[in-house]
Amino acid sequence: MEVGEPTQATNAADAAHERVLSALPPLSALAAFAAVSHLAIYRVLLPVMASQKRPLPTLLLVSAPFALNLAACAGLVGFGASTFDFVRAHELAHTSRRILVAGLAALIMSTVVLATFSPGGQIGVQQVFLATGAVHTMAVQLAMAAMRVQRSLSGRITAGLVAAASAFPLASLLLRQWEPSALAESKGIASLHGLGELAYLLVPIAAAFVVVPWSDSSDAKRARTIGAMATGAMGLLFALATRLPNAMYGHILYSSLRLEWALERASLGYAVPVSLATGAALAASVSKVPELRQGGVGLFLWVAAGYNPMTPARLLIAALGVSLICRAVISAPTHNPQPAPR
Repeated sequence: MEVGEPTQATNAADAAHERVLSALPPLSALAAFAAVSHLAIYRVLLPVMASQKRPLPTLLLVSAPFALNLAACAGLVGFGASTFDFVRAHELAHTSRRILVAGLAALIMSTVVLATFSPGGQIGVQQVFLATGAVHTMAVQLAMAAMRVQRSLSGRITAGLVAAASAFPLASLLLRQWEPSALAESKGIASLHGLGELAYLLVPIAAAFVVVPWSDSSDAKRARTIGAMATGAMGLLFALATRLPNAMYGHILYSSLRLEWALERASLGYAVPVSLATGAALAASVSKVPELRQGGVGLFLWVAAGYNPMTPARLLIAALGVSLICRAVISAPTHNPQPAPR
């Protein structure tokens, strides 16, 4: 046997890790449901009702923080399990990258634990900035690992856009911290932020070619039909939202998704990518294929976290969403089984 030739034991280990990465981590679906519920209640329904001076239902006021805490607790379990699966999958990445991912995940989880369970739930601004950088760095590392093992064009484009959606805001954040006075109004920073936002909006569209079932089976057709209906419903919601005052419409759009680059010039243009993202996420989530389901859950978390999140809970939601999307790309049928050197 030649040096470097994969053995039967190595192939069996690779197949075992692929099966692990194709399964949805525990409580991840619950975290996605709670995150989307909090987004709909706290950042959409309650502000709209308050703007119209309607009495706020007690049930909504109580359920909003409960959904956020549930998303944080379930997300911690799902994110921890997903990171553990990646770290022990030796064939996916070099040892140094897996150690780096484990350290970044520990930093993110410790920040969320402090914010969730400490008295008052308050942490310092520098801690949040550090956790933000950790999420962006981890997203780039996971995306690079996914690009390495996935040969399909759609999978590589999806992973590349995930990396870009984190690399651009990370570069913007570092530049602001480096020379805040000279670069505060820099058009270069605004361009970096805008490119990252564009990549964030394109990720679900590219991921749809990976996670949406495109076969001719009855289950796949049913999933695509449900996704198409969700896309139309979300487009209708955007159309109804245009009746709101401009200030309220802009506030809801930024508060829910943190989109701002075209908020004043072409805010209605956000309706197309967000509606397509919702449809792709739902179509994949109702699929009977485990790899596709976790991709759909990841897309829901990706949308719920918003672009460039800056709060501990949304950082965790974003990290879990990136992890699930990359897992879906890695476990897609077309992959490169060549093991990475340790």
